[in-house]
Amino acid sequence: MAVLRSIKLTLLLAALAVAGTAGESGELRSNHIRSKVQVNDVDVGTTTTSSSQPKTLVDAAEEFIDFEANLLKRRLQNKVETTERCNTWCMLKQSLGLTIIGLLLICVSPCLMWKNEGRHVKELRRIDFCKNKAVVIDNSEFPTDEDTGELVHFVGQVSVDDDALDLKSGALNISSPLTKALVIKRTCSIYQKFEQSAQQTKNDMIGAGQTTTTTYSIKEDWTPMGPQGPLEHFPNDPNSRGIWDELVTQAGALNETAAPSALNLPPNLPPEMAALLQQVDLNQSPHCISVSKSAHVGGFGLSRDIIMSEKAVFQSNWMQVPAELIPDHIESLPELRKDRYGNLTTVEEGDQPMNGDVMIKFEYVADGFDASFIVQQVLLDADPEAGVPEYKFGVDKQNVHDEKCFGKITDDLGVIWMVRAGRHDLKEMISMAKEDEKNITKMLRILCWILLVAGWMMLFSIFTTLLSTLPLLGALGGAAFFIVSLIVGTVCCCGVTAIAYFRYRPLITSIILATAGGIAGIIIWRLDEANEASMQPTMAPVFAPKFLLEPEELALESY
Repeated sequence: MAVLRSIKLTLLLAALAVAGTAGESGELRSNHIRSKVQVNDVDVGTTTTSSSQPKTLVDAAEEFIDFEANLLKRRLQNKVETTERCNTWCMLKQSLGLTIIGLLLICVSPCLMWKNEGRHVKELRRIDFCKNKAVVIDNSEFPTDEDTGELVHFVGQVSVDDDALDLKSGALNISSPLTKALVIKRTCSIYQKFEQSAQQTKNDMIGAGQTTTTTYSIKEDWTPMGPQGPLEHFPNDPNSRGIWDELVTQAGALNETAAPSALNLPPNLPPEMAALLQQVDLNQSPHCISVSKSAHVGGFGLSRDIIMSEKAVFQSNWMQVPAELIPDHIESLPELRKDRYGNLTTVEEGDQPMNGDVMIKFEYVADGFDASFIVQQVLLDADPEAGVPEYKFGVDKQNVHDEKCFGKITDDLGVIWMVRAGRHDLKEMISMAKEDEKNITKMLRILCWILLVAGWMMLFSIFTTLLSTLPLLGALGGAAFFIVSLIVGTVCCCGVTAIAYFRYRPLITSIILATAGGIAGIIIWRLDEANEASMQPTMAPVFAPKFLLEPEELALESY
C-alpha cells in the first residue's frame, strides 16, 4: 500500500497544480462517472454526479484515486501462491524417471527419422506422378467426358453466381440473405475468467533440492468455447453463464454429431489461440456456419466437404457482414444490442465487458477469387433432396498406384489432392509442392534431432543431479553432459539418416559413395607419392673445382 500512497500523493499534487488555474469560481463541468463492480454475482452501478454542490478538482481527484486504489487492491488480492519443496532424494527420483524417458526417446527418434525419409521419397514419387500423368484443362468452363476418372489440372474463379446465402433459421439469423457469399458463419463468444500461472524455481545452495513457487492469477478474456468451469485455485470466483443458455435455445437444437474432446493444451495460452487449436465446432449451437450449394469453378461443382476441408484456400479471407443485415434488436433477447462494428453484444456502449457478457460476430467469405487444382475429375451424383446437380462434373481425391520393375511391382502411393489459392500452372504447382515437401522434411529432421539430443541429455540426468549437490560442479557437469549429448545425438542422427538414405535411394547413394571414394582414393594416392618423395636420401652438396672459378671469384675467396 505504500506504492498506492505515493501514487495518490503524486496525483493529488498534480490536481492541486491544475486547481490553481481552474478559475475563480472553481466549479467543474457536470460529469458522470459510471462503474460496474460485481459483488457476489450482482452488478452494482455506481454513479457520481456533480449537480447541487460543485466539487473542487481536488475532491474529484481524491474520489477517482480512491476508486482506482480499491480496484488495484482487489486485483492484487486475486492471486494465490503455492510452494512446493523437492529435496535431493525427490530430485533423484525425478531424474530416474527422466532417464527412462530418455531411453524411450533414444529408441523412438531413429525410427521416426527412418519413417520420415521413407515418407519423403514416397511424397516425391507422388508429385512426379502428378507431373507426368495430369491432364491440363485449358478452359475450366468446358470439361469433357473424356477426362472423367483422370487426374486433371485446371485454374478458375470460385463463384456462386447469383445465389444468396443465410444461416439456419432462428432468432439469431441475419435479417436477409447475403449475395456473393461462399461461406457465412456466426461465432458466439463469452467473457470468462481464466487462471494464469507463473513459476519461480530456487535451487538449494547445498544439495540438489529445489523450491518452486507458483503464482496463480485471474485473467478475463473472450472465448468462443462457451462458459468455463470453476477455477481450481479460486473457488470463490465463479464464472457467470450470462445469457449463453438463452442463445443456445434461440439458435436451435444441438448438432447430433458429438463435439470433439478438449485437448490438453499448455497453460497460459490466450483463449482465442486455445479455441483455434481445439478447433471450435461451428456446427454446435449457438455457433452456426453455412456453405453455398452453388459454389463452382467453371464447370466443376464444389461440395461442402471440399470447402470445409481446405480452409486455407476457401476460408482465409473473412469479412464482416454488412451492418445493415444485422438486426438492431431481438425481441426474445432484449439484453442484446448492435454495436458500432455490427456485432450483437450485451456490453453497453463505452463500458468494459464484465464476466458473463456475450458477443456475436457475423462473418462471411466472398466469392470471386482464383484457385488452382490437381484433382480427379468425377461425375456428381444426384442428391435426393436437391435433385439433379447443377454441374455435371466435380472433383475428388485420386488413389495412385505406381508401377515399377516393368509393371511387376505396384506401389500404393496414397491419394493425390492439390488445391491452392491463386492462378498457378502445372509446372508452378509441382514446383511449389516439392518446395513444401522439402521444408516439411527438413523440419521433421530437425525435430527428430532435437528429440534425440534431449533423449541423451535425459539419459544423463541422474549424473547431473548428483553433480548438482555441489554448486560449481553442478553447472560444469551439466554443460559437459550437454556437449556430450549434442555430439552423440548429432552422430546418431547423421548415421540413421545416411542408412535410411541408402535404403530408400540406393542408386543416388551409390553414386555419391563412388564419387566420395574416388576423391578419397586420389587424395590418398597423392599423399603416398609425396611421402615417398620425402623419404628419398638427400645428397651432400659438391663444390666446383677452383680452376673453373673466375679470377675475381678466386681473389674474393682468398681475401
